Order: sequence, then structure tokens, then C-alpha cells
Amino acid sequence: MTREELKDKTDDQLMEMVRDENLKQAFDVLVLRHYREAVRFCMTMLKEEQSALDIVQDSFADIYVQRKRLSGSCTFRTYLFAVVKHKAVDQLRKNARQRTEELDTGKTDVPGLSPPSPEELYVRKEEYAELLQWIEELPEDYRQALLLFCVDGMSYEEIAAAMGKSLPQVRILLHRARKKLQRQRREQV
Repeated sequence: MTREELKDKTDDQLMEMVRDENLKQAFDVLVLRHYREAVRFCMTMLKEEQSALDIVQDSFADIYVQRKRLSGSCTFRTYLFAVVKHKAVDQLRKNARQRTEELDTGKTDVPGLSPPSPEELYVRKEEYAELLQWIEELPEDYRQALLLFCVDGMSYEEIAAAMGKSLPQVRILLHRARKKLQRQRREQV
């Protein structure tokens, strides 16, 4: 079958052809149908076009490689966006770790200010490590919302879209995450 003949098929029909008949043209139609929307979705999380393009391409490749595992429990679009979301969150975490390493190595010196003393560096590093530990201990939704807001600078609306939550749910998640971190900080002092 040609791509033109496959265009009128539903996503489920196309994915079934890919899974059962290993029909590459059917997967090409799925890619063409959902590529732009997946890139837009990923861009709302990453704000970096090249990373978003790479993640979407990688997501399609992974789905194709794992095509035999796909069940009919959700639509192709839903599955694609879940894969893209997970890969984007992984990228955000990787970027956060890189920023942490930059902070740890002291690359954040401000011109005109004297460099911090070794004692100040030690205290900052300890406080930072403690904060990271507290963030890691947050429930997954709290942590994800907090990282998207604080690390990636996303708006509440963008976080809601990325996480598949409503705007009030995002507000509640961020409020609870902040309160939990404040409570841990107070207990530490």
C-alpha cells in the first residue's frame, strides 16, 4: 500500500498494520500526521527547538522499535505524547544536573564580588545538597511540577499541558511542594 492509500486510515488501523504487518508506510503516515503537534508539545516543556526535535525523533524511533509491545489500551497520539513527555522530563533532569555541577564547580562568580571563602562554599554546597535531597523525596507529581516551574521556567498553563493536569491541579501541586520544602527547612533549623 502507498502512503496516499493509507491517509484515510485511523491511527489505530495504521498502528495495527505497523505492529502486525510491519508496514513501514503506515508508520510514515503516523509520523507525518503527528510530528508537528508532538514538536509543539515538547517545545512547551523544553523551550529549545533542537532538543525538542531530537526528542520527538527519538520518541518515534523508540515507538517503532517497540511496536510489537503496543497494546490497544490507548490511542497512538496519547502513547506518543506520553513517550515525548517522559523523554522531555528526562532531558530537564539532565539539564538540572548539569546546572548543579556548574554551581558545584563555582562557575557562577559575579564580576566585582570577591569569591566566597572555602567555608562559605562548603556551607552553600551542603545546603544545596540538602535541598536537592528534599526535592528528590517529594512525590513524583510535586517534583515534576516544581522542576518544570523552577528549573525550566514554565508558566502554570504550560505545566498543566505538559503534565496533563488542569490549571487548579498544577497550582495545588506547586503549593504543596513549596509547603513541604518549607516544612523540611524549618525542621532542619
